[in-house]
Amino acid sequence: MDHKLSVIILSWNSERDVNDCITSLLEATRNIETEIIVIDNGSTDGTIGLLEQFGEKIKLHRLQENKGVAPARNIGLKQASNDIIWILDIDTIVNQKAAEGLFQHITTHEQCGLCACKLTDANGVPQESCRKLPWPKYKLMNILATRKFLPTSLSRWINEKNERQFYHKELSMESPFSVEYTIGACQMFRKEILDKVGYLDESIFYGPEDADFCQRITRTGKEITILPQFQIIHHYNRTSQKKFFSVATYKHIKGLFHYYIKQL
Repeated sequence: MDHKLSVIILSWNSERDVNDCITSLLEATRNIETEIIVIDNGSTDGTIGLLEQFGEKIKLHRLQENKGVAPARNIGLKQASNDIIWILDIDTIVNQKAAEGLFQHITTHEQCGLCACKLTDANGVPQESCRKLPWPKYKLMNILATRKFLPTSLSRWINEKNERQFYHKELSMESPFSVEYTIGACQMFRKEILDKVGYLDESIFYGPEDADFCQRITRTGKEITILPQFQIIHHYNRTSQKKFFSVATYKHIKGLFHYYIKQL
């Protein structure tokens, strides 16, 4: 069987990222039969105009309002016509080595339910993109890790725990490894997995729909695999980081509670 790729990308006021992302993607997938589906979540800046310049190289679906990550991505997933799906964030810059490496792995490793590569910033510094499931204990450690007033011994203990929570050691190596989940900025999987686990949970507007999706995949006996020998740039444009408390932060917390309730 000749495998083909459908790439699902969301945009929302993403004018600074559009050209770099789409241009790099077109180059990276030049040896793979690919369709690029962009779902715009009601952008009000120049995003649409920039996307329209790519013409028939992409399939653009415009929403009138921001419906959130999961609902919008599901629109793209349902439009995908190929057997391999690659979810990407608009603030990524990909390359041929990573695209073909992920594609080769997911099409040849039956036990792999979803795979991703290493994400770095523009300077090549690895990001904490693969993680343990977002249980409250880990969320608490993440908050405490940013506090400067903690005793040295407690800070050291938290840092040691976070080393394991974010798979720092494994990411520093070159061998594939399994994780509990990886963020939705880069996820490649077979379309058929959707028949087993369903689409993204639309009750989660913004996070942790990616953790929930990966968890449902692992419950089928498949693995979530990171291929650290490949990497792409991720600028990580998180609107919730701009303020301690914002609408995005509220919706993220609401999504977490929905996720926790599902586990009961």
